[in-house]
Amino acid sequence: MTRYLAAMLVGRALLFGPGGGGSTAQDPPYVAIPQPRLETLESSVAAQIGQAQRDFETAAAAPGAAGRELADAYGSLARLYHAYEFVEAAEAAYVNAARLDPRDARWSHLLGYLYQQTGRLEEAAGRFVAARRASPRDRAAAVRLGQVYLGLNRLREAREQFDDVATVFPALAQHGLGEVALRERRFSDALGHFRAALERVPQATSIHYQLAMALRGLGRLDAARAQLARRGPGGISIGDPIVDQLQALVLGERGLVIQGRRAFEAGLFQDAVDAFTKALGAAPESVAARANLGLALSRLGHSEAAAEQFERVLRLDADNVIAHAALGQMLAGRGRDSDAAVHLRAARAQAPDDATVNRELVGVLLRLGRQDEAIELLAATRTAAPDDEDALVSLSILLASRERYREAVALLDEADRRLPGRPTATTTLARLLASSPDRSLRDGRRALELAMAVYAAEPVAVHAETVAMALAELGRCDEAAGWMRRAVTAAGQEQDAAESARLRGQLKKYETPSCRQ
Repeated sequence: MTRYLAAMLVGRALLFGPGGGGSTAQDPPYVAIPQPRLETLESSVAAQIGQAQRDFETAAAAPGAAGRELADAYGSLARLYHAYEFVEAAEAAYVNAARLDPRDARWSHLLGYLYQQTGRLEEAAGRFVAARRASPRDRAAAVRLGQVYLGLNRLREAREQFDDVATVFPALAQHGLGEVALRERRFSDALGHFRAALERVPQATSIHYQLAMALRGLGRLDAARAQLARRGPGGISIGDPIVDQLQALVLGERGLVIQGRRAFEAGLFQDAVDAFTKALGAAPESVAARANLGLALSRLGHSEAAAEQFERVLRLDADNVIAHAALGQMLAGRGRDSDAAVHLRAARAQAPDDATVNRELVGVLLRLGRQDEAIELLAATRTAAPDDEDALVSLSILLASRERYREAVALLDEADRRLPGRPTATTTLARLLASSPDRSLRDGRRALELAMAVYAAEPVAVHAETVAMALAELGRCDEAAGWMRRAVTAAGQEQDAAESARLRGQLKKYETPSCRQ
């Protein structure tokens, strides 16, 4: 076996078409299939793939091999490669199968799923469209196509797909329609859709996060925080028999790890635990199985058992980024910040661009009183990801806390010129321009311009207060007091009692002729 499936067969496929003889205009162009290295696999998996390759060679070499029979041979080989995540080989074989028999929706469906898994969303969309054209009753393809359109921000097309499956997959459809509405800032509609999805699948506790985002969009901050507190790991899985059949093909530790990861991604964390535990039974020294088992246990809330798995992973692989990151987050959650910092630094050394690790490490450093180290880390994060608004705002606030006001303003000002309209960054800049302790940096007119733009886009309490701060800097105290009253009212409507009380306390200083601070 060479790197490409039997040079003789590839040559026939590319030059003559299957079954021998000269090439014709009707023969589709075939794609050579790169072969995975079998010597590194478990013996049972290597034997399984080797037999499948031999079966394919036999089918392709048969006189007159063409059409549906050859498509099935390519498709069977592709499914096995896909099950074991040999992506390039699976893609090539699926392409050949789909070209040979475009009326068989399975090959376009599975190729679309492969592209979806690997982030090639435009290609995924095209394949799912082809699958639906070949089989209009393939409603699982419609759900996946809707998800792909969401990823591409093609919201009208996503809504059409979810509407189409509303009677077949009602919970998935409601969830998808909620995502569309949320991105379109139709927060009331989003809230209704997410509630309908959660009512049908109460165990899908991850939906509480989307509910929180819809409530936040409506300005109901207390209710949003309550939903965030209820957020859990459960999701809604797609009943997709074409994809689900891949799981039946896997053998051994590698296959069980893949099966567990797919269950984890679908929010089926107990199924993931079961698969990873079986994988460890087959290969007790498997770092991948043990690290993933720790992640699945942590998502189920079994933190002690998860920590034990991560510690065992580090005894096998001292630099394992998953174990270091997970242990760091768990220790931080228990208030053991010094120990957490050790693991989070180790994780960052392996994955310096991991936003979650960086964010957690910044929090730990701040709680340890190491503000300058946190600033250094955030500056490095911003260099690697200059569009990360959270890192930008956190860095500017930290600089201001160290009385480095000019640097904070310059940072936010540059970001506003390059990427205008970021609400949190714009609000932070407006507040600094309106109230910086370094009066030489104040610019009430620009602060008012920025604050009014943000309020127009999202008329909530915090943005009304920012307008009041800008007006106060301009000495327009009556107007400033009016906007502060508007902020108090908005906080009451948002059902945010703590914010409402804070704003009422601030109102008094705006109701005096000397409101400029």
